[in-house]
Amino acid sequence: MSAQAKSTDRALELVLDRLGWIRDFGIWPHGPRDLWTDALGVICLTSIHHTLKEDWVLAEAEWVAQEVDRVLGRRKGIRTAEKVDGEGQTFRSLALWVFALHRLGRVLPQYRHRALALVREIHAPFVRPGAGIIPRMEEDLSRPFRGSGPGLLEVFLGLAVYRQVGEDALRPEIEELEGMVLKSYKSLAPDHGVDLGLLLWITHFFPEEGWALALRERTLAAMDGRWVDPPGYFRRNLPEPWDGPVRSNRLALSNFGASIGLQAQGVWDSRVKRLHRYFLEDYRWETDMDDALAPILLCISLRPGLFLSEKEASGLSSEALSL
Repeated sequence: MSAQAKSTDRALELVLDRLGWIRDFGIWPHGPRDLWTDALGVICLTSIHHTLKEDWVLAEAEWVAQEVDRVLGRRKGIRTAEKVDGEGQTFRSLALWVFALHRLGRVLPQYRHRALALVREIHAPFVRPGAGIIPRMEEDLSRPFRGSGPGLLEVFLGLAVYRQVGEDALRPEIEELEGMVLKSYKSLAPDHGVDLGLLLWITHFFPEEGWALALRERTLAAMDGRWVDPPGYFRRNLPEPWDGPVRSNRLALSNFGASIGLQAQGVWDSRVKRLHRYFLEDYRWETDMDDALAPILLCISLRPGLFLSEKEASGLSSEALSL
């Protein structure tokens, strides 16, 4: 067996083990529904099915998709989460869910149609032409959620997802977001750790567009200043000095998001490798283990698969996945 095959097999073993662990403890997929987590989980399962071609994996992904509609589905759109503070609908979760349905639709075409239909349900209520996209709407999509004004990163996420899901079918919606992206990219300065990884992922779908290249370099510069070596992780951007409650300076969620974004861009393979080693060997997981999000993000970080563009998914270096 080649070194690349061994590396891939080892990553797949770890992914299946971690998914089995959260399944056995009832954390996911049979725990409370959360649209962001479920979207990542469906993409992870669909990627595994793409490799193993085993029916149970695809069946579990479809079961999650059906449960999301049953539990969180509304007349238009989908509620953010089943928990009490998951009220309303958030554009980020909806966009990622649309992407997950599109990937599942590669095997089961009805979900590709559902992805397109969902975009048409949510686009007009969320979008404020010339201003941005409302991050969070009331559950019936009648008005913005209390305290929620237009956001910028959502515009970039929406454009990336729409282009993947239906470049021809969603042409009016795409053109609207393209105009907003070109007007706003120079002022976009994400600072939150999770947003940095997300922005790297978004821009990897536009490898030849000037706005995406500018944001890529801006994001990598911000991340470079947060790299802690040793032991090998990206720190949080806490104010200096920090006089609030004691908070961890290293979060699994933002680090796995960073890892996924870096692999999407095909850069800093050695840092991805170090990050994986640190969080698999030295990190106290109970810090982030109150739900399924961290372990599922780890699974995608180890094997990004269908979370990436076709080009990056097929050409991802085995070295980036090695441990």
